[in-house]
Amino acid sequence: MRWLAGGVSVLILLAVLPARAADEAIDRLISKLPPPQKLIDPAINDPLNNQIIAATKAHNFGVALDLSRRLADRYPKSLSAHLLHGLLAASVREFREASDAYHKALSIRPDFPAAYVGLGIVEASQNRFSAALSDFQKITRIAPQLDVGWVGSSACAEKLGRRQESLEFARRATSVAPSSVGAWLQLAREEGLAGNSQAANAALARAKQLQRNPPRANTKQQ
Repeated sequence: MRWLAGGVSVLILLAVLPARAADEAIDRLISKLPPPQKLIDPAINDPLNNQIIAATKAHNFGVALDLSRRLADRYPKSLSAHLLHGLLAASVREFREASDAYHKALSIRPDFPAAYVGLGIVEASQNRFSAALSDFQKITRIAPQLDVGWVGSSACAEKLGRRQESLEFARRATSVAPSSVGAWLQLAREEGLAGNSQAANAALARAKQLQRNPPRANTKQQ
């Protein structure tokens, strides 16, 4: 499912997460999902996928969305088809359609973290930060080792004015994913907002260090 980690996913994550955090978080999330063969998902090898990829690379997101609708209709039990449909619908701000797609994925597999990421982004994109926080918190329960749940929770809590919770969530993100640049950037922001300038500077320095010397791909995330 690495093909889902392209530009479309980043575009919609920018609605709630800092750009660097968005890119890294969704990439790590998808990389930790079961490989396609374990999902037993026939939609993975459908020729429509290549057409969708070509359309998104050409920035023809409307065309890509229409193709993803066809893919989801063709494979109503496919997690990847519904997730891709949701990503593309959200990217063109068809939020109701995106939400429906993510809920279809959850009806197949209720513990599917990527669908909750999508729902959280859809809600946050509409300034429904309380609902978005609930979605990101579900990720922290289903997959507590993923930084995306904690970073998303922190960003939403900040929007809701819940500064102490936002800071605690950001600290937890760096605890579970100490090699995540996005987590350290979020912590730097929250420490700064809390008036902890020394801690904010330390977190920012760590983020910059990781940017200069990223961990090797095979480094185990905690």
